[in-house]
Amino acid sequence: MGQSESKPEHREVPIEQLSHELALRFASKCYSHLEVAHYKDNFKALADHQGDVEYWKEETLCRFLALPDPVRAGSVLYAMITYLGAFPFPGLAPCIVTREAMLKCVTIMTGRYKKVLKRGDQDKNKLLFRSLAVFDRRSSAALSPTSDKKMKDLIQEQQGDDLARLQTVATGFSIDQPVNDDEDEDDDDLALAALEALDAIEVFKEDHKKDRKIHHAHVPVYNFERLLMLLLLFAPLTPQDNIPQVCGTIEDNRVKALEQSAAAIIAAFEPDHDSISYSNFMQTTTALFPQLFRPLNPLFEHFLFSKQLDLNKHHGAVGNPQVDDQTRRSPLYDVDEKSSTILNDILLAQLSTSVDITTTTSPASSSFFHCGARFNQLYSTASHGTSLSSFSRQVISWRSASILILRGTNTETGQTHIMGAYLPEHWKEAGSTTHEDSDPSQIKPVMFQLQPRHAIFRANPYNKTTPVSHFSNKTGIALGCVIPASSRINASSQKPILGPVSLLIDEDISTATFQHDGEAGTGAFLTDPLLEEAQRNKKSDQPKKIVLDIDGLEVWGVSISEAGEEDEITKQKKRLAWEEAEAARRRGVNFGGDKDGARHLLEMAGIVGGESRSGGSMG
Repeated sequence: MGQSESKPEHREVPIEQLSHELALRFASKCYSHLEVAHYKDNFKALADHQGDVEYWKEETLCRFLALPDPVRAGSVLYAMITYLGAFPFPGLAPCIVTREAMLKCVTIMTGRYKKVLKRGDQDKNKLLFRSLAVFDRRSSAALSPTSDKKMKDLIQEQQGDDLARLQTVATGFSIDQPVNDDEDEDDDDLALAALEALDAIEVFKEDHKKDRKIHHAHVPVYNFERLLMLLLLFAPLTPQDNIPQVCGTIEDNRVKALEQSAAAIIAAFEPDHDSISYSNFMQTTTALFPQLFRPLNPLFEHFLFSKQLDLNKHHGAVGNPQVDDQTRRSPLYDVDEKSSTILNDILLAQLSTSVDITTTTSPASSSFFHCGARFNQLYSTASHGTSLSSFSRQVISWRSASILILRGTNTETGQTHIMGAYLPEHWKEAGSTTHEDSDPSQIKPVMFQLQPRHAIFRANPYNKTTPVSHFSNKTGIALGCVIPASSRINASSQKPILGPVSLLIDEDISTATFQHDGEAGTGAFLTDPLLEEAQRNKKSDQPKKIVLDIDGLEVWGVSISEAGEEDEITKQKKRLAWEEAEAARRRGVNFGGDKDGARHLLEMAGIVGGESRSGGSMG
């Protein structure tokens, strides 16, 4: 009888009260007392007031987080907050962005909810989808910038009432309206966990009878593009960084680069009529973009550092530093700003949405921006020409991981493609092959395509025969290709054979052939399942085999050094300097006065190059 009486008792608890209790639990379990004090100070310092209600407007959010105007993501992020602030009751959305609502949003965005709710990131992605989605596809347009005015009107109508009543009259997004009640609901594990923590499952069931069907919702492409641009821009961000300094100057060319990367990511979601369905959103983020929303974590951690209460400045620790250290922001090392390079911070941020790196200095998986990696440009066709001997001189002596990146034009469509590979092991001597049998705790090699559609081709764990990479002065550069067995007769003329996922660059670095064909068997790299499905269903205009006229090719050495150790970049410079000195010494060898003959012999031996340039002398 006691149990039967408890159920109505649970149902009688107002959901506004349960929402309040969840915010209190988050505050007590997920944050330290100092963090809560910083958060309260930040919120109160900028809050607007309407009667007894203390709240934030969209303008306030944009100013506090220093959201850059050219990206135009403020309205998207604010709309997400008005949804997440109502968690776990979508019927209360859009909510007024009060201190409690924002605290719940910060808890979700930073992942701190896991201290209370033991659920995975996939449930968080589901919640993020809901915060971005609309139900009626016809309303899939840019978010209205008038949300602040609507919020103020709502408060004015209810002035004098308490917060619970204010939230109760919220009309909610169109996604929250009931439709097709005879269909099964999609389980919301994160919300269920929240209500289990509050012992309020019955209330959850009653409230969600009025909930929308998530499979009928769509994310407008325009809104998603704005958010993606912000995520790419904030990829290097840490919780205590000065945001404007991390963003830097956002000129038109940088906005264009952000738009191109965002468009390539969106293409992988297979949008339909300028919107992305729930199934495509969840499948793509899970399979292809596990780190897509990671920049939201350090961004919302900024709520926990108050400039007014910066206690660190009294004892010299780092609180909210104002350090203009662009080398720390960008891992791309010693690159002339005026030089034209393919790899840049934006493309590196795009790659980081799919690829993590694990090192001894960073045992937990982290992005290229946060593992202490430095990228040194070893080779570039723009700087070193298109000679394979130049490639050999600059790349073979590097003794660490590297990234090869290529930009080319499709000979049939004229479309620009950017693709390449991350190789954890160093390149071998010319003519040798590389089989990856590295430490299983380290990142595996991976091929990638960054434009026009984002795709990732991970290493085949069962591959034992096909080399990941192959270099030969006679046949060019090969990734994922089958290398024919050599013979005394034609060892120098046999070209690599394309594998299921492979890239073959010819000997004069003018043409590249890329293949992505799951029916071609198995090889060093696996196909991208989403791209393969799109090709099979003819939803993608990218054929299985494309030929590219190479516009540029680069190889970047990746250096991650232990504290106090000499990094690979410094070692590389010393090696090249020694080779230059050794070449100069050998040029002075006495060959009986026949200087031309001496130089010819040294060139044949690969000791000196035929070009007048610096950077090593290995032939």
